[in-house]
Amino acid sequence: MIQSGNLYADLSGYYDLFCAEVDYAAQCAFAKRAYDCFANSGGHHYLDLACGTGAHILPMQSYGFVATGLDNSADMLAQAVRRCPNAEFILSDMSALEASCHYDLISCFLYSIHYSHPVSSLKLTLKRTFDALKPGGVFIFNTVDITGINSRHFVSTRVETEHSIMSFTSGWTYCGAGEAMHLHLSINQQVKADSAQSSEKRVWQDKHTMTAISIHGLKQWLQETGFEVTLLEHDYSRLQAWAGESFNIIVVAGKPL
Repeated sequence: MIQSGNLYADLSGYYDLFCAEVDYAAQCAFAKRAYDCFANSGGHHYLDLACGTGAHILPMQSYGFVATGLDNSADMLAQAVRRCPNAEFILSDMSALEASCHYDLISCFLYSIHYSHPVSSLKLTLKRTFDALKPGGVFIFNTVDITGINSRHFVSTRVETEHSIMSFTSGWTYCGAGEAMHLHLSINQQVKADSAQSSEKRVWQDKHTMTAISIHGLKQWLQETGFEVTLLEHDYSRLQAWAGESFNIIVVAGKPL
């Protein structure tokens, strides 16, 4: 049985299984190190853009941050509230963020910055994020250059639960021109048979349009917004300057004092 669906709405219950291999703790530890290195705002107010089910919130709270999560999916936020009852959550698109000089650290992991589509929305997200930071605050996110997108780079995850075996596949495609790339997602669920019923297989397929970005173009947009930009290698174990060769990077964008 093949079904269409939205992973962030009617399939949101599977999201944490889909991301079972994501090392949220390492990403949060990196964010804390980058904050300690680059931030000069003097506070600990943290915002996670596209926060999903809130997996980054608890680790950041353990570092002493007053945490807020933003997402445009009410279904995802409902799970985030259950996971992190002491955090604040905002139901909003990133480009509609309304805050003024409130946050010391803003993050947007899992390449979610690309969900701001088209480019006009992405530029507005950068502007709203800049406005939401305190002077001396930092915005940390990861991104992929359009020249590094290859349809052969789909990744798969397999998780076995009590009642089923789940396999998840995701990957980007890009036609080679224009500002749109696509994220393809699929979930295969094999329900385990018991003595009363036979096994059942279900397949969901989902596709999201995202903004294709070049690293150098993105850096220019950030600087035009007012950010001071540092580009780092996509390695959450250390702070290493980008050598200019890899396609996946981490961006640290600071708001000047």
